[in-house]
Amino acid sequence: MKSLASFSKFIGKYDDWLEIIRKYHFKWSNGNKNKVFNAIFQNEGNTYSLMLGWRRRVISVLPDDYQNVILFNTLTGIRPDEVQKAIWLIRTKESEYVDKDRGL
Repeated sequence: MKSLASFSKFIGKYDDWLEIIRKYHFKWSNGNKNKVFNAIFQNEGNTYSLMLGWRRRVISVLPDDYQNVILFNTLTGIRPDEVQKAIWLIRTKESEYVDKDRGL
């Protein structure tokens, strides 16, 4: 939010930025970036190992294509719908989507 606010001032669009904040109800964080992450893993004994165990159990009963989506999501951290779009692009437009020289 801070970066976007600074950028909007730099390009002369700060009023537009304020309107976006109002329209979409954006909020400034309280500075505790790890609060949600820690709550997930500390709540009711949840741990990283339990999360990975859950993922292993889930993918063991899914078809390969679905397993790949969950694995790709786990490895990249992108949203599930973005994973599906990325996999589709890799399969249908690999030469346009994948930059083999840079490994991206």
